[in-house]
Amino acid sequence: MEKNINLKQLKSGLNTAFINYTCDSNLAYRPEFISNDYQNGKKVLSSLEYELLHCDAFSISVAFIKMSGIEPLLQIFKQLENRGVPGRILTTDYLTFSEPEAFDKLNSLNNIKLKMYQTEGQRDGFHTKGYIFKDGKIYRIIVGSSNLTSSAITINQEWNTKLVSSEEGSIAKDIVSEFDRLWNSDRALDYNEFIADYRVRYKIKKEQQKREGTFCSA
Repeated sequence: MEKNINLKQLKSGLNTAFINYTCDSNLAYRPEFISNDYQNGKKVLSSLEYELLHCDAFSISVAFIKMSGIEPLLQIFKQLENRGVPGRILTTDYLTFSEPEAFDKLNSLNNIKLKMYQTEGQRDGFHTKGYIFKDGKIYRIIVGSSNLTSSAITINQEWNTKLVSSEEGSIAKDIVSEFDRLWNSDRALDYNEFIADYRVRYKIKKEQQKREGTFCSA
């Protein structure tokens, strides 16, 4: 019975999002455009907070993670840890941009497993930005341009789309399958396997940037 109710609301949400915006539907089952608009009080962060609090499992794949992007979510991550809600976070060594301190903090949470996809010496990069939230038989997936940094989830001009799908929907299956493929790749290393080497590489890069007077943000 619960699945039928969810599917009915899902269809209503799809109707509002893609056919007629005047049709009333439950926002929790409605695809939507997610961006930062400080003038109207909109932040990507708010959507991430809501979805984290209403999921029973989550998977995140982002190219860049900074401590500034972790700090606003720490209280929620602790709540999820206390509730035993499992999370997987996949990031990368691409451009050696992410902060080791952020990895240390995420690794300290018992419910979160962290992996790093290796691009060093490879021909391909890694620039994904996807947030997958499972809620019973429903997936809510945010895909777009936002990394897990303060600028990306609060002030930058970012374009993201929240997709809502049943677990049997092809788009949910494709995205989850792609996440699993990257997560299970031989190039995806656990925290204890990558952190020491990455910490050294990050320090060298920061020292080089300091000498050259260069800086970049995401």
